[in-house]
Amino acid sequence: MKKYIIIIILSFIFILNVNAETGYTTDKTGLSLRDRPSTASKDYIIATIPYGVEFYISNTDAGKGDGCSKGWYYVYYQGSYGYACSGLIGIVGKADTSYDRPWTTPKKAIIGGAKFISSGYISNGQNTSYLKKFNVNISSFYAQYTHQYMANLRAPAGEANTTYNSLKENDLLENDFNFTIPVYNNLPEQTYDYNGLYKVELLTSNKKDKAFEKQIKNFPDSYKPYLRYIHTLHSNWTFTPLETKLDFNDAFLNEKYISSIEISSGYCEKKPYTITESGWCIANDDATKFFLDPRNFLTEKYVFMFENLGYSDIFTEDTIKSVLKDTFMSDMSILDNQTYSSIFIEAGSVAKVSPLYLASLARQEVGTKGGVTTSGKKFTYEGYTYKGIYNFFNIGANSSETNPALAGLVWANGGKGVNNSSKKVTDDTENKEEENKTTEEETDEKEEKKEKKTKTELGNELISSLSTKKYGEYIGGYDPGTKIKSIKKKVKKQDIVIKGNDGKLKLDGDLIGTGNTIEANYDGEVITFTYVMFGDLTGDGEINSADLLKMRQYLLGSIELDGAFLNSAYLNGDNEINSADLLRIRQHLLGTAPIIQ
Repeated sequence: MKKYIIIIILSFIFILNVNAETGYTTDKTGLSLRDRPSTASKDYIIATIPYGVEFYISNTDAGKGDGCSKGWYYVYYQGSYGYACSGLIGIVGKADTSYDRPWTTPKKAIIGGAKFISSGYISNGQNTSYLKKFNVNISSFYAQYTHQYMANLRAPAGEANTTYNSLKENDLLENDFNFTIPVYNNLPEQTYDYNGLYKVELLTSNKKDKAFEKQIKNFPDSYKPYLRYIHTLHSNWTFTPLETKLDFNDAFLNEKYISSIEISSGYCEKKPYTITESGWCIANDDATKFFLDPRNFLTEKYVFMFENLGYSDIFTEDTIKSVLKDTFMSDMSILDNQTYSSIFIEAGSVAKVSPLYLASLARQEVGTKGGVTTSGKKFTYEGYTYKGIYNFFNIGANSSETNPALAGLVWANGGKGVNNSSKKVTDDTENKEEENKTTEEETDEKEEKKEKKTKTELGNELISSLSTKKYGEYIGGYDPGTKIKSIKKKVKKQDIVIKGNDGKLKLDGDLIGTGNTIEANYDGEVITFTYVMFGDLTGDGEINSADLLKMRQYLLGSIELDGAFLNSAYLNGDNEINSADLLRIRQHLLGTAPIIQ
């Protein structure tokens, strides 16, 4: 390990499967998890879920028949995806997913956003800044590597920096803190030095305290010198290892393509690099490994990315004021007639989340001066006009959207099409609106004069509607076992048709698979995309032993792969197809590392 490391701080949002359902086993003999939707053979059973145990439901429309008259669910349980008969599954009950939307005042946005973060992350095993970015907790409600709050690699470091500085300013560093730090198998002996803007000194100590050595005995030896040094500064801080049971290189391969960095940083993957949104790219291997390796952040300051983010009453309004100092949130929210600092305290208490963390996150997401997501100003997105909507945490600002910030405001509105604003206007806001009137009218005129959308714009709109991702000339993103009719339900503005690899129309009950084409008609303009499902080399919409066989045959040279099928085999992130890609399919089938779409 080198002595100095360097960090830059910024964040943007990346949301996955936030509102999935939870199921539980109703059969006292247990529920069989199968590798295919059929009861024809006991050999299909890959696990048994005990009575009453909860699990994640990925797809409630995974077929009927073959021994299950009420239909199959595609579910995730303890590292494995598989099929389970819905007749033996109870639904825990859908959580309230409105989060008090529409968010028509800053307070509504802050409290509603806090509830969202709590219910989706803090209470579901992703209760540190690190775990919100890198979901590697085997006990998390959601599958490892999925349901990650942000794509930005540096976000956890940024949140830790803000938290530490506020605690230090308010003399709170001597409070009792516990840090849950992930541990991986086969960590590299030496990590990469990241050349950014902020220098951080990694200090070590070999001074051994018997009681403390007992506390950290389950950490790898490479963690201990840094933990010992922190202990010399704060003897009341405690550290808990989180056994991920993951190989570090496997974790890196899974995180690489859902980890972004600014293009201006110079740490994109080699050209032609993948653009995730304007100004952002997929980070190169070294940068991803650096931010994934917990050891690089075992310092007095950055260890706060591993702090539990649950509610604590040690944080007073004065503490929150120090975070909001020199920002537009340092004083009152005029619409709410309440100070921002007291709003964050209230939000933390209501949602059972650290108010210090909420304030730090908001400052990082919207900046010191605020912007479109905090102004309530009128805006137009995808043909609809909205006004008086706020989003202080950029929730719903998916990086796949044409304008993530505006997409997040539409989410805060409660959805597309209706401006749910009920904002009460004070004399002050009336004056501000009058000042902006001319600008808004000019914007409206420009919108009206816009020419017909280009084919690229229509294509981006289709990708957004389908909730898919773009991979070069292909699109993808659906879980194995996804049916055609569930895709069609996503698109309301225009009709779509989906064709199989033979050119024939696919039926609603068929599965989407590699090589299928999705066509949409926009007023005579036909937009077509070819679909890729990573790991589905056969095009049947599933990842199974047939795909493993096809990968082996390709590596032996007995068959060729081209087009979408060739792209579906790139699983290892190195732009080559080799034994590592074969291993990825094998790990998926074993349930040790599911292939993320």
